[in-house]
Amino acid sequence: MRKLLLTLWMCSAAVCFGRWYFEAGPWMRSDMEMKVNDGSRAAEQGVRAAVPGTRGGRASIPAPAAEDDGTAQVLRQFDNGYVGPSAWAWAQTLGISQYFGYDSASQYDAAASTLAFTRSASASDTQRRTVTQVSSGSAGWTGSRDLDASGFLITLGRMLMSESRFDAGLQVQLGWLDGIEASFHNRTAWEQQVKWTTYESQVSRAQSYNYVYDTLGAPVPAAPYSMTDPGGVGPMIADRPSAIVPGAGSEESFSERAVRRQTAMARSRVDMDAEIDALVLVFGPRMIFRPADRLLFLVQCGATLNLLDASFSRTETFAWEDGRVIQSWSDRRDRQQWLWGAGVSAGIQYDVNESLYLFVSAGYDWVESHEFKFGSSRIEVDLSGVQASAGVGIRF
Repeated sequence: MRKLLLTLWMCSAAVCFGRWYFEAGPWMRSDMEMKVNDGSRAAEQGVRAAVPGTRGGRASIPAPAAEDDGTAQVLRQFDNGYVGPSAWAWAQTLGISQYFGYDSASQYDAAASTLAFTRSASASDTQRRTVTQVSSGSAGWTGSRDLDASGFLITLGRMLMSESRFDAGLQVQLGWLDGIEASFHNRTAWEQQVKWTTYESQVSRAQSYNYVYDTLGAPVPAAPYSMTDPGGVGPMIADRPSAIVPGAGSEESFSERAVRRQTAMARSRVDMDAEIDALVLVFGPRMIFRPADRLLFLVQCGATLNLLDASFSRTETFAWEDGRVIQSWSDRRDRQQWLWGAGVSAGIQYDVNESLYLFVSAGYDWVESHEFKFGSSRIEVDLSGVQASAGVGIRF
C-alpha cells in the first residue's frame, strides 16, 4: 500500500510540474509502393479494329443459254456443219433450204428423218473477295512504382514524468506528406492483329446444244456433205431447227488464288497518373534519455490515423501502328480514404538553451494498404516506409 501511494504521488507531481513542448520541421518518408493491375476499356467494350468476315464472293456462273431460239431464218454455223437460208425466194417462203453441210454420219437419223448439229455456248466470270481475320491477345497490364514524399510535421506534447536522466510524456503529431506521385506511360493494355487476304477466282463454263433439223422425209447425201452455194441444186431440209436440245457435254473449270495479303496491328495503350497527399495524425508516448547535459536521446512511438486524398487520371487510346486512332477513353477519379497505422522512431536532441532545442529522428511507419478501384483499374497503395524528420523545438 505504501508503494502504491508513493507511485500515485510521483505521477501527480509530474503532471503538476510537467512542461509542454512544441516542435516543427520538415518530414520525409521513402520506400512506399504503388501497384497497378489494370485492364482495357477497348477489350471490355469489345471494340474491334476491323470487322471479321468476307467481303465479295467467289466467281460463279449458270449454264450458258443457246445463242438463239431458232426462229430466225439466218445462216447458223455449228461445230459440225452449217445450215443457211436458200437463195431461192420460193424456198425461203416454204422454210426449206438446200444450203447446208454436215460432217458425220452419226448426225443423221434416217428413222426420224432428222439431221442434228452441235453448237457450244460458253461464258466466264471473275470475282474478288477479301477475307478479314481478327485475333486478340489477353487484356490488361501491371506495374509498380517505389514512392517517396516530403512534407511538414508539427508536434505538441507534455512531459508527464521527469527524473535526472529520464523523461517521459505524451504527444500529438500532425503531419502532411505531399507529392506522392506515380506515372505509368505508354503501357500496352491490349493488342489485335488484323489479316486481310484477297482472293481472285475465275470460272468458265461451256454447254453444248443440239439443233435438230427436219429432213422432210427424204434421204440426205452421205457424210461428209457440203452445199456451198445457196443457189445451187441439192436435197432440201428445213432451214430452221425444229428443236434445240441441251447436249450431254457440259464443262466447267474453276480456279482461285491469293492476290494480296496484308497484316496490321492495333494496340490499346494506357497513360496513368496518380497523385496522393496524406494527412497524418499521431498519438503516443515519447521517452527521453539524458547521457549528457545538452545531448539527449529520444524514442517515440504511436498509433496513426492517415487521411489519403488521392487523384487518378487514366487515358487509353486504341490505335493502329501508324497512329490512326480507332477509339479513346479518358477517366479521372478523386478518392479519400482513412487508414490506420503505427510508427516508431528514435533520434537525437540538442538543447541550445533551457527552452530551445534542435532535433533529428528516423524510424519506420506502418500504414495499412488500400486498393482503389475504378472501372477495371486496381491501384494498391502501401504507404508504409522509412521516415525521417528534423526541426526545432521549444519548451514552455
